[in-house]
Amino acid sequence: MKHLSYHYIVALLAACLLSATFAGCTREADEPAADGRTATIRLNIPMLEAATRITPPTKEQESAIHTLRVIIESEGATTINQAFTADDLTGGSITIDNVPVGPVQMYVIANEASLGKDYSDLKTLQDDIEEGTGKVRIHDDGRQYFPKRGSEIDFTATGLPMEWMGQLTIDPPTDTPQTIEVDLVRAVAKLNITMNNALSDPITINGMSFGAFFGDCLYLFHTTNLDVPNDTQYAGMSYTDDINIPIEGNSSATLALYIYPSFAWKNAGDASPYTIGFTTVAGGNYPQQAFVNNYGALNSIARNTQVNISATLRTDTHIKINFEVVSWENNTVDVPPFN
Repeated sequence: MKHLSYHYIVALLAACLLSATFAGCTREADEPAADGRTATIRLNIPMLEAATRITPPTKEQESAIHTLRVIIESEGATTINQAFTADDLTGGSITIDNVPVGPVQMYVIANEASLGKDYSDLKTLQDDIEEGTGKVRIHDDGRQYFPKRGSEIDFTATGLPMEWMGQLTIDPPTDTPQTIEVDLVRAVAKLNITMNNALSDPITINGMSFGAFFGDCLYLFHTTNLDVPNDTQYAGMSYTDDINIPIEGNSSATLALYIYPSFAWKNAGDASPYTIGFTTVAGGNYPQQAFVNNYGALNSIARNTQVNISATLRTDTHIKINFEVVSWENNTVDVPPFN
């Protein structure tokens, strides 16, 4: 199985999507031509599991696939655009019949509705291809879909967006279907915000504000871990509605927030926009402070990563912020002591 570069893949997607054939499209010289035969393939998807949990957000819900779309472009054959529902997704793998033998491009999208998309008509996907880069770009000018708090996401219906793409060769048919490993990644990042009440008395958080690091767009299929459009527009966010988080003295509470990948701090001479602040029912205001750890300040947030933010709230409205970037699969949050 041969894998080619991202730029080669997206160039072919932009040129060939919606074509009945690959006529006029370029392939690498050592790639064999399609010979008219078809085969059955099996896609192994490690994070594939049914969405049955109710209380969000759990690791299982953040990995749950409600819908899965597989798009296969091949030379000299009609495009395959096959959608699977949660009922189809059992056992960690799916099979697809009548896949042309030879070089193909494969695109896998999970939970496209979480981005407000329906790619049943490939013209919709083609319309999202950015001129110049050939990348599939999701526009969310009003930030309607992300950022979202964990309580705002319908984990039982739409879940989180995930993606994978690859250029590979389909082998001639045998008694055993060819197996292809699909390593889906989440297209968004997670802020895991832990609020530590360092006071002996309880407090109630009724407001939370962030600096201007929330983007308005997304490259659906990533080149690198970060891969953020250069002309992304960033804005700050304030949450005051439906925020009511009581925290007992010397205790903690955690809130999850899901965002597009972000590269909002490119000039070290400017103040970092990666900041957070709080207000409390009693009227105490905790001004925004930058995300800082022992290595410095945060300057970007990549897709499929979890940023653990620890905010320790003290008397005299003093706040101490710390952060760490971890693999999303590592959900352990190290809460520092309150002293």
